[in-house]
Amino acid sequence: MKRYKLLLVFFILFLASCTPKEEFLLKATPSISPARLAILPTSNFTNDVAGGFIFEKVMYNSFKNKDLNYSIQDYKETRKLLDEIGITDGGQLKFLQPIELSEALGVDGLLFVDINELDLRVYPYYHTRSVKATFYLYNFEKLIWVQPIRISTKYFGINSAINTINGVISGNEEQMARGLVNASKDIAIHLGIKYGTIATMEHELVPEMQLLVNRLLHVIPSGSNKNKDYVISSEKEIKLLQEKVSNKQSIVTDEMYIKEKENIKLLEEFIPIMN
Repeated sequence: MKRYKLLLVFFILFLASCTPKEEFLLKATPSISPARLAILPTSNFTNDVAGGFIFEKVMYNSFKNKDLNYSIQDYKETRKLLDEIGITDGGQLKFLQPIELSEALGVDGLLFVDINELDLRVYPYYHTRSVKATFYLYNFEKLIWVQPIRISTKYFGINSAINTINGVISGNEEQMARGLVNASKDIAIHLGIKYGTIATMEHELVPEMQLLVNRLLHVIPSGSNKNKDYVISSEKEIKLLQEKVSNKQSIVTDEMYIKEKENIKLLEEFIPIMN
C-alpha cells in the first residue's frame, strides 16, 4: 500500500510540474507591428556563453522558416552592420536607443532577447532541463510587445526512487541498496542524454530552446509586411533617419528617454506577475 501511495505522490508532483502557466501580454505604446525585423544578438544573463550563440541560431532559423508577415533581415547582415557601429555583443545594445539601432540596421522592427536561464541539472532520481528568455518587440522607438517564456522538462527514475524510499521506510537494506544502484544507473542514463544531445545538436538544451522558440512564434504579434502603405511609409522613415545621421543631426529626443523610463517601470510591474 505504501508503494502505491508513493507512486501517487510522484505522479501528482510530475503533473504539477507540467501544468502550463498563463501567459500575459504587456500593452505598451499602441503601434502597428513592424514589417522588416532584425533579430538582435542576445543579452545572455547566464554563465553558458556557448548556449547564447546556439539559441540565436535556433531562433533565427525558426523565424526564417515561418511566415509571420515579417521580412527577416539576414542575421549575418545584422551582425555586420552592428560591428560597424561598435556593437559586438548583445549586452552593448543598451548603450543605444532603439531608434538609433533602426537607423543603423535599416529596419523598422527590432527583437531584443534576454536569456535568463539555461540550466541542466542531474540528480540521483531525476534530471531537469530549463530555458527561459524574455522578448521585446520594437517598432522604431516604440516598445509594442514583451513576453517572458520559460520551458522546463523533468525526467524521473521512478523505480529507483521508490525502491530507495521503501527500503528506508521498511528498514530493508537490500531493497535500499538496490534503489541506490538503480539511481546510479539513472545518473548514467541522464548524463548519456546530456552528452548525446551535445554530440548531435551542438548543445544539450537545443530541444528546450526549440520548444521555447516554437511557443514564441505562436504568441508574437503578426508583422505588417503585407501592408503596402505601411511598408512604404516605414521605408521613407528609415531613409529620413539615415539622412539626418549623415548630416550629423540628432535622431534621439528627450521624449525617448522619458518613454524608456516609463517602459522600465512597466516591465518592473508586469514581469513579476508573468513569472
